Amino acid sequence: MSKEKKFLTIAMDMAYSRMYHENMVQQVKMDTVKLNELILWLEEYCSHKKLFYSSNKHLNQMGTVDILVVDDKERGTVSQVKLFPIEDSTEHDKSIKCKINMIREITDYNGKASIKLPTGFYFVEISKGSEYEIIQGRLEICENKTTEISFCLVPIVELKKLGWYAGDLHHHSIYSSPVYQGTDPVVETPNEVCRSMMAVGVSYGALSDHHNVLNHPEWEQTITKDFIPILSKEISTSNGHVMAMGVKEDIIYEIPKEERDDVHLRQEFIRITNQIKELGGLPQVNHPCEHSKSISWNPAYNDMLSIFQTMEIWNGSNPMVEGTTNGKAFNLWLRLLVEGKYIPATTGSDTHNIRANDYHFIFNKIMWLREKIKNSEIDIPEPLKPQIDFYMELMNHEMVLFEKWAQTNLGSAGVRTYVQVEGELNSDKILDALRKGHSFLTNGPILIPQINGRSSGNMVYISENYIDIDVMLIANKPLKWLYIYTNEIDDLKNNNRPCNEYIIGKECAGIHIQRIQLDMPETATNKFDYSQKIAQIPIKGVKWMFFIAKQDCTNMAITNPIFFNN
Repeated sequence: MSKEKKFLTIAMDMAYSRMYHENMVQQVKMDTVKLNELILWLEEYCSHKKLFYSSNKHLNQMGTVDILVVDDKERGTVSQVKLFPIEDSTEHDKSIKCKINMIREITDYNGKASIKLPTGFYFVEISKGSEYEIIQGRLEICENKTTEISFCLVPIVELKKLGWYAGDLHHHSIYSSPVYQGTDPVVETPNEVCRSMMAVGVSYGALSDHHNVLNHPEWEQTITKDFIPILSKEISTSNGHVMAMGVKEDIIYEIPKEERDDVHLRQEFIRITNQIKELGGLPQVNHPCEHSKSISWNPAYNDMLSIFQTMEIWNGSNPMVEGTTNGKAFNLWLRLLVEGKYIPATTGSDTHNIRANDYHFIFNKIMWLREKIKNSEIDIPEPLKPQIDFYMELMNHEMVLFEKWAQTNLGSAGVRTYVQVEGELNSDKILDALRKGHSFLTNGPILIPQINGRSSGNMVYISENYIDIDVMLIANKPLKWLYIYTNEIDDLKNNNRPCNEYIIGKECAGIHIQRIQLDMPETATNKFDYSQKIAQIPIKGVKWMFFIAKQDCTNMAITNPIFFNN
């Protein structure tokens, strides 16, 4: 799927979901194809009127910034650098501007980066994933001059001391490109991918190229005391993508040439997942609810999903919002959990471009068209006015959130899977923790609930009717809500369920959702600590419980369930 089509599909999914939850009457029948046709018509009209969109800005006037990032012990540290062009030195943040202009860079392992930029003012953001503060500032780039600037990046929590490690389980490199018989225009080498991952604070990563295992020798060489590479391949099948993690061999799904019926296709899924397990690996179903049939799991085969040991419910190529393919994958996972068919959940960035500028051009172009409509520079024919109204509604609602998401979460380890292991980290322990669900998923917050000292993926034995829950909840940006999901029982029916709220999983039968508002910590600056004890939660009849913390889809975490034997 092209980037343009992917972009429009995400936008339409978000729009229709919002309309459904707000009980809006759809005035015009729109889909991705019709939206694209409308954009093409608007472009053609502007071209006829000699109005042309251009993304270039005085690129002939350039300067340089030399950045140094050190940690709290004054050692250079690899980190993520984001730069946002601003109009003048008085702008103090990267608030919504109806434009995606983020420039993503990465320091080297000594914390240094020398970056050439067009002249002007920039808002700069230095970060390193969930466990570090986010540093923000401003700088000016002058023509043919070098600006030097340094930052000290301080950790807000050190989860490694508690046995928790972050990782990216889904990433691509140049070996997914047509140069190596792949299909995606990826240019980064395995070494560049490793540094890009580590800049977001992860301790392990799976490089999962399409169609081949050519990256394996190089990926194995990225191992250090700070990073564990996991050998992986994203296997193309008749319906969907299967991840083979922890396996060196090139496992291939053979599509029958003659008898392409369900019996043969099912048998092939069973064969490859068994082969992965026999080789000590972990078979995972990736992004099971995509629009494209070739990369999406066939729902007719849902009865055999238990052949997989994990499920990627949160794919970093689109936001975790109700109505999107991620929202649908979450709902599939939740329905299986209600039915007693638990598959541990994972996330993966699915990055094909570490610069994370996938949607810059298309987004800025359609927002430019919006301004032309808004300023009455386009004469809209009467039959097109309902479609234009839909277009403007989309720009004013969904695109605001999309802009924030694209500049916050796209890129290597933009979504991360934290695992809990004992002792020294290695590939086998990571895969074992994933199989057991000793993990949580996040694009920001640290969320670790404990009941009687046991956390996600564990069984808790309960003899009382009420429990206390200890929740570690720490973030480098403010949060708003904590949700507790359980199977529905009589004691919890209609108890604080957010019936009118627009949240993932709300429509799933057989569940209860409790919402807790999070108050801003009094001393919060760069660390927001919402950790708390939640007392006297009714537990009689509860089989499982998991948690979600969020501000919005750009700052949220999802745990795997804790199970109960009561």
